[in-house]
Amino acid sequence: MGPGPGSLLINPPGSEPKFWFGMPALYVWAVLWFFVEAAVILVAARVLWGKGQDNE
Repeated sequence: MGPGPGSLLINPPGSEPKFWFGMPALYVWAVLWFFVEAAVILVAARVLWGKGQDNE
């Protein structure tokens, strides 16, 4: 698997890496999306999957 299109959006080929908050932008981008995906899983666990427990 390659870096994907997200790396090209924040760091075009042939350019110096950008820094956000003292960290390379690609790392900040990855951490941001980790938290977004974790939040989606937590919401699904509480709202969707939690309702199945009431039937037992």
